[in-house]
Amino acid sequence: MAQDLSSTNNAPPAASRGLRRYFSGRTVAEVMDANRGAGPGFDLWRITLSLLVILLHSYHVSYGHAAYLATGPSGPVFASILPIFFSLSGFLVTGSALRTRSISVFLAFRVLRIIPALVTEVTLAALIIGPMLTTLPLADYFADHRTHVYFGNIVGWIHFELPGVFEHNPRAGMVNQNLWTLHPELICYAAMALLMLTGLVYRRTPLTLVWVAGTIAAAAINLTIDAWELHGTYPGPVLVYYFLTGVVAFHWRHLIPVNRWLFVIAAAAAYLLLRLPNTTFFAEPFLVYIMIYVGMQKMPRIGFLQRGDYSYGMYLYAYPIQQTLVMLFPATREWYINFVLATAASLAVAMISWHLVEKPALGLKRFVKGRPKPIASTTEP
Repeated sequence: MAQDLSSTNNAPPAASRGLRRYFSGRTVAEVMDANRGAGPGFDLWRITLSLLVILLHSYHVSYGHAAYLATGPSGPVFASILPIFFSLSGFLVTGSALRTRSISVFLAFRVLRIIPALVTEVTLAALIIGPMLTTLPLADYFADHRTHVYFGNIVGWIHFELPGVFEHNPRAGMVNQNLWTLHPELICYAAMALLMLTGLVYRRTPLTLVWVAGTIAAAAINLTIDAWELHGTYPGPVLVYYFLTGVVAFHWRHLIPVNRWLFVIAAAAAYLLLRLPNTTFFAEPFLVYIMIYVGMQKMPRIGFLQRGDYSYGMYLYAYPIQQTLVMLFPATREWYINFVLATAASLAVAMISWHLVEKPALGLKRFVKGRPKPIASTTEP
């Protein structure tokens, strides 16, 4: 009887048990372990984010101004796209960094994933789209310094214009607006290399403490001087910060539950915070949980979309396709027409790019020295 009373006294209160029932669930690490180390929903999640970018830009290219989508009730949804993209990138590439434990191998893998398609897109824009659509004589087009420096996009020296191209579109002269995120993305990879060099990325607790201190400092500065809010586009440091948040989240994946009620709370909190001023760094944990929760869900299989990783290609090629449609078919200059046609065309080009450029380039990984190591479900403290 005494044993029974002791068990009763040590049992958690009924309210606590109720909360646990509602807010428990398999951890992120358990879901990933059951899916060969990957989140089952990440591929379709990235494609969905790419489609939302195309949707937003269909307004920009058709009318030359920001869409009501970005300023009305749906504004927080579109404001969350790039933060989720970058936190997802941080979450995923941390796995690569921990497996390789080699800066040179990690950077080589990043180059093989990013650069081949980027070289292809920049070259096609400068040497095919540009000469076909420019209003200048070809001799003047190829002699213009803007044609020459456009190739700087390949190494993160960003330029948006080609001479005489799209100059009468509502978004005049903008060849590929999506390239602007390349610069913060390269900074993210440099930051990861620095974390590997210092060993910080392998030590969960010190890394988390540094991240917490950075979060507090950034939030305080942002509340004071409004330095890193969304004004058309996010400043690069915000995207790098979200990348680093994804890095930290990967380290704590063994403690993060995949729970639908936490997702509902995170979605509501992120929406409300993103409707308020100066809340970029307060919405961050909720946006990152949304990214993780959706990535852990089993998505319906869509046959032709499961044959490759098309999200990067869709993001990379979509904008010049949208601008070309606006220029060649001005009578159909409506956002919904542009969105449908650009989605179909960018997906087709992304598929070609994957099978002819990106996948063969990734095959070169076998020539990169270094053996991937398994990742434990927990990392060093």
